[in-house]
Amino acid sequence: MPRPPFDVVRAAFLLVALVLVAHIVVVLIGVGACIVRLSEPGYKCDADGHLFELLGAALSAALAFAGGMMRGGPPPPPRE
Repeated sequence: MPRPPFDVVRAAFLLVALVLVAHIVVVLIGVGACIVRLSEPGYKCDADGHLFELLGAALSAALAFAGGMMRGGPPPPPRE
């Protein structure tokens, strides 16, 4: 059976998905750390807004990829 051609769009989707999953895991770890340390007096959870910044970066990456998919790509090469 011949091997199917390398699909760049699928590879790009998997790369963006991996980055989004990594962002989400980091944010969940940060939120978990905040929940654990909330009992300490004077502790401010995410005082600098780094967790929101990570979520914003993940959202912008997802929207950029979705926008590129909606625009359409170049036409497929002709079959021989």
